[in-house]
Amino acid sequence: MITYVDTSTLIKLVIDEPGSEHAEEIWRASDSLVSVSLVIVEARAALAAARRGGRITAAGHRRATTIVTELIEQLDIISTDHELVEAAADLAEREALRAYDAVHLAAALRVHVDAVTSADEALNAAAARQGLNIANPTDRC
Repeated sequence: MITYVDTSTLIKLVIDEPGSEHAEEIWRASDSLVSVSLVIVEARAALAAARRGGRITAAGHRRATTIVTELIEQLDIISTDHELVEAAADLAEREALRAYDAVHLAAALRVHVDAVTSADEALNAAAARQGLNIANPTDRC
């Protein structure tokens, strides 16, 4: 099974929060894991925000950054190009998605994944409308 991983699921693998256990199950059950290159920036930004917000300590931030880097190395990374950006722009308008969510969906559609794993309800709803299976790690919480 090819699973598209968005940042919300990736972060659940690094920071213990609702859905973390299920995110690990989804990760382990997948034969192949893919994401778009922007997941690197988005994940690091999320970790920095967690640090600023006091959800993790400075030492925790350093550990989390190392772990997220190791996890990203396990992903097949899809590069952004003009065609992907155009597809994302169309999806953002048509599906009322935020920019990064539209890029995630465009990338998932490009590689014909079996499932999208995300805790983002808007992204999940749009992916479902596009005919993709959804694995929301927070569904079991």
